[in-house]
Amino acid sequence: MKLVAPNGPLTGEIELPISKSIANRYQIIAAIATSIRGQNRSASSPPLKGGVSRLKSGRGGFLPEDVRVLYDSLNSESAEINIGMAGTAMRFLTAFYSIQEGKTVTLTGDERMKQRPISELVDALRSLGADIEYMENEGFPPLRISGKRLKGGKVGISASVSSQFVSALMMIGPIMENGIEIKLQGKILSKPYIELTRWCMQNCGAHVLVNENIISIPHANYKISELNLESDWSAASYFYAMAAAKPGSKLLLKGLRLGSAQGDSILAEWFIEFGVFSIQTKNGVEITSFGLADMDVPFELDFTHHPDLAQTFAFLAVTLGKELKLTGLDNLRLKETDRVDALKIELEKLGVSVLVDGNSMTVSDSISAESVNIRTYNDHRMAMSAAVGAYGNTPLLEIEKPEVVEKSFPTFWAQLQNLGFKID
Repeated sequence: MKLVAPNGPLTGEIELPISKSIANRYQIIAAIATSIRGQNRSASSPPLKGGVSRLKSGRGGFLPEDVRVLYDSLNSESAEINIGMAGTAMRFLTAFYSIQEGKTVTLTGDERMKQRPISELVDALRSLGADIEYMENEGFPPLRISGKRLKGGKVGISASVSSQFVSALMMIGPIMENGIEIKLQGKILSKPYIELTRWCMQNCGAHVLVNENIISIPHANYKISELNLESDWSAASYFYAMAAAKPGSKLLLKGLRLGSAQGDSILAEWFIEFGVFSIQTKNGVEITSFGLADMDVPFELDFTHHPDLAQTFAFLAVTLGKELKLTGLDNLRLKETDRVDALKIELEKLGVSVLVDGNSMTVSDSISAESVNIRTYNDHRMAMSAAVGAYGNTPLLEIEKPEVVEKSFPTFWAQLQNLGFKID
């Protein structure tokens, strides 16, 4: 796909996708509540306003693939569930099927999913009595899971690989006879996502106490009422970045809420340094770009708890021609692709300097290439972040496999066209 950005500032309204992080947590919670009540599997979708009870439409008439995959999996009667590239679904469903008494499933995915480690979660579930087998390679999907009643109790798990392992354990905790006490071991990554899980669970009647590295969840019955779905803050990052690149831009990001439980809502704070200011309105968050102050001081941002924002800021930095040091990239190598290596390869195509040092990366210099073809590595965030680079000095940007945005933001390219981008 060939992408050419408009010359002037951006103005308009953006239809963002629903937050897949919130939607998928509510789906699992409601499915657990439904299965415990012994109701029909077809009733497993939560009655959410806006509407996870009508997940086929989603917000604005579209639905992120990750949300659809989990929805379809929870409503499937098949003995084999293939979640493709949906990492959230793999982690959450591993815990979910472990407590489905009398049901046996094989949980699998695409080739990349079979390379993403899951042993930390499996070991924790096994210590609670779960029956899980590796079907191919030890420590990796696919998994054969025979559901049974788990009594709960104390369990330890590393929090340095994926916060989704912790969230998966948390959500099955309330239905266990003894509840669950989770001891987080090692460096805690993506902590806001653990807090988001806590928030969703408490909205549904569970009690979650977090004391430093101990999460205590007593036995309780989930109570599913009508709950609101927000737009996705991670998806908003690309439009914040484009606004920062073009002073004078003014955009309404529909359905967003300042102060959201979504960790990536920190964008509103971070982008003040890039000259973009946020105001809450009735219909969402309105952002206005006044331009970056003329400073030569290098920026440094820590992505330990916000890994999904790293690619956006890397492309923004080179678009602005500002040096940026990105730290806390601990688990970026375990995402849809090795995002550290992918970023280095693709950014260097733009003619900029990229220095990788352990879990940090420093990018500097302005874009100088005249024409660049960006690989996406089957990674939706690589494709959308690369679009930010269209505002650089590159007259022509080509993006391979642009359809990968279906994973989280199916109408992303259509939103850009509405803003004046030319797409071939």
